[in-house]
Amino acid sequence: MRATAKRRPDRLPASLKRAKGLRRPADRVDVTRRFDRSAPCPVAYDQAMGVTPRPALVHGQPRQDIGRTLRGDVLEIGPGHAPFPTSDDARVTFVDRSVEGGRDATWPELVGQPRGPDSDLDLDLDISGLRPLADEAFDVVIASHLIEHLANPVEAMREFERVLRPGGRLVLIVPDRTRTFDSVRQPTPLAHVLEDFDRGVTEVDDLHIREFCEAIFNQPPIHPDEVRGWYDPSELDEARLDLHRRRSIHVHCWTPEEFAILIAGGLARALMSWDLVDMYFFDDPGAEQDNEFGLVLERPLWPAPPPARCETFIREWVQLVLGRPNRDPHRVVALHEALLSNTGAVPDLASIAPVLSQALCDQLVSSRGLDKAYQERLALAEGDFARLTGQLRACERRLADVLTSRSYRVGRMLSATFRMFRRKT
Repeated sequence: MRATAKRRPDRLPASLKRAKGLRRPADRVDVTRRFDRSAPCPVAYDQAMGVTPRPALVHGQPRQDIGRTLRGDVLEIGPGHAPFPTSDDARVTFVDRSVEGGRDATWPELVGQPRGPDSDLDLDLDISGLRPLADEAFDVVIASHLIEHLANPVEAMREFERVLRPGGRLVLIVPDRTRTFDSVRQPTPLAHVLEDFDRGVTEVDDLHIREFCEAIFNQPPIHPDEVRGWYDPSELDEARLDLHRRRSIHVHCWTPEEFAILIAGGLARALMSWDLVDMYFFDDPGAEQDNEFGLVLERPLWPAPPPARCETFIREWVQLVLGRPNRDPHRVVALHEALLSNTGAVPDLASIAPVLSQALCDQLVSSRGLDKAYQERLALAEGDFARLTGQLRACERRLADVLTSRSYRVGRMLSATFRMFRRKT
């Protein structure tokens, strides 16, 4: 059962006041302190990985377990009909986007369903971000089943970070594309979301809508007949395209590992700075929903160079997978595959591959006390990983051969000559 959130008496949060030198109320619960890192390390490889584990937030019921830790000034964006659970002393501000015609006309399949809380602020995150909210105004930001709907996920992540105080937490709940109607779609590449950020995209374009509608329409029906007809690719005129923008389609889709590489790419490019506190997957014991994964991220107290921040995030992710025997170590292999397929977008990501390889090797060394079935899964994952690492090394060698070849040098000289000729003419 969700704890009742305490609203501000005047409904409009103090975070709307953009006065410099924002002060925290004297009675506000301080959630910016770090966890006690003196706790013993649960597995030996953590020291080798350079990551000191935090006490786990997630135990038997991920949403409830995380919710009990969310206190202070909380911002939930797009709560829908079921806001995320929070602690009893949380002061929650709800942000949502109104739509022309209202909810029932836009989503007739939801007629008669609960409506959830009234929003304190009406904002379109794609168009205006969280600009009405002051910097460092909140202790927690919650975005549950939201980021996949946005035209510009990287810009949204930057906005979440901006409104968080140092040490504040971001709770991201994202559908796993393999567990939803997105299973027939290709994952959104890192290069694509970075390009959208660089171009300052503020609206979902027609190509995204057409690709999504085709995927939905060519599957067994999941909507009433009236709504299903809206997805017919042959009927997508301007009015239908605008309707789907209002309905907030799944613009993007990821697995947990693919989404982790999105964050790693943003960290490597210094577009954001997050530490990974905890996470859960759909197949974790006690997970309430079988189609989502969740991340709890923290805005760091101290700055760090982008490559170091990126490597730390990957180390933390691996530690949270391999440090818990109930989780499949093949997730690290999947992370490596996602990394290999996206290194072209951010070349600095290539340096993370040895970190993953070392993680698996260290976990194999420390696995003597684990049950036989888990050791077998780990050994299979390590074999898959060795194969992928070999492929990466072969690609690096081929690239080195090209760069040192005579034809490449001659081509560079000729192209430089042609450029000089064009400038003179």
